[in-house]
Amino acid sequence: MAYTPINNPLVEDFDALTVLPDSTEDDTGKIELIYPFEDKSNEGLNEKRSPLFLNDPSNINKKFEYNPETGEYNYSQKLGERDYRAPSKMSLDEYLKYDMEQANRDFWRKKSSAETLNESEGFRPQINVKGKLFDRIFGGNVIDIRPQGSAELSFGLNISRRDNPIIPERQRRTTNFDFKQKIQLNVVGNIGEKLRLQTNFNTEATFDFENQMKLEYTGYEDEIIQKIEAGNVSLPLQSSLITGSQTLFGVKTELQFGRLRVTSIFSQEKGEKKEINLSGGAQVREFEKSASEYDENQHFFLSHLFREAYESNLANPPRVTSRINITALEVYVTNTRAAFNNTRNILGFLDLGNDRRIYNPSVVNRNNQARAADNAANDLYANLAEGFPQANEVRNFNNADAILQQQGLISGSDYERLENAVLLSPNEYTFNKELGYISLNRTLNPQDVLAV
Repeated sequence: MAYTPINNPLVEDFDALTVLPDSTEDDTGKIELIYPFEDKSNEGLNEKRSPLFLNDPSNINKKFEYNPETGEYNYSQKLGERDYRAPSKMSLDEYLKYDMEQANRDFWRKKSSAETLNESEGFRPQINVKGKLFDRIFGGNVIDIRPQGSAELSFGLNISRRDNPIIPERQRRTTNFDFKQKIQLNVVGNIGEKLRLQTNFNTEATFDFENQMKLEYTGYEDEIIQKIEAGNVSLPLQSSLITGSQTLFGVKTELQFGRLRVTSIFSQEKGEKKEINLSGGAQVREFEKSASEYDENQHFFLSHLFREAYESNLANPPRVTSRINITALEVYVTNTRAAFNNTRNILGFLDLGNDRRIYNPSVVNRNNQARAADNAANDLYANLAEGFPQANEVRNFNNADAILQQQGLISGSDYERLENAVLLSPNEYTFNKELGYISLNRTLNPQDVLAV
């Protein structure tokens, strides 16, 4: 295809124009392009351009004009009122061929852009399953899965160093791997026209019920199976007396036998209903809580006798019918505060003074003739005092473990050997001399020892 420049009245001989040499060629720095190209003064209209080339500016006006006198089309490129390129002309056949090529190029460009846009919307596979049985069950042959969401993974290292001369050199620097993930996923899937899957998952959900999953099968109106739901289901009821639940997880079915419709559900309820009463602008709620639920390791009975007689001694309040009166008491606990005053080494025995419940009956025998809460309630005290040849050595704190274990007593169960135990002052606890219980002003740790 040939293009003929149009004579410009401002230029008498366009072909005779020459470009003067650049006077700054030797004294001006040049940028050498990796992929150099030439700027043609009048490139062909159908000439292919490389994607590396920039498009023409938007202020360049390109226009075709038909000349009825010559029957040709004039092509011009102007920048304002001035010609940006030299005008050219083409015949009718050349113009029709050019227009056809431009239309084909624009068509394939738009089609390619549309396909790229669809692919960028996400991964949406569709699977066609051939078979009459599959079509009959699911009402179609297309499996359409549409996932949508985001996944964010972060990796890092936590490096810390402690310049402590007490710590060994290798332990002064610690390195820990830090990994965090944030996943939010929504999936909608259809298998034919009957089966539908809906699920959403978020790792930052506050409650488990916020992550929903539901599989729903819907039959045609003339089928027995009208609907089967699995996952997060609900059971709405039209009655105002009995309300349905919306937080169920299980299986729900709706069946139809002629005019008879049956709805059944097998599920687990993941929510609960609470009723709040407001009085005077404040919330009022009644509750019951026993002392053992919030004062743990703080209140103790001195023996099984006092625990078993506690209710009977308070049968006629405020009168206490107990026949026991405690006149003196010493309380020792584990020395967790590094105290130096009022400390001593002690041995505490579990069955000492008990006749009602013997923890180790193979070693300690109950004395039915003795009164309760007394050293003579069983034979443990007598055996420790003079029941075997090494009984006197029990008071030797360093040899006590070996001697007691020879007699069948187990450390931690039958007795406790407590070194440097601290004696509590009377203002650190209170005790009831008739009911036989003690209340500490502070809570003991689970591993602490209390001896009286």
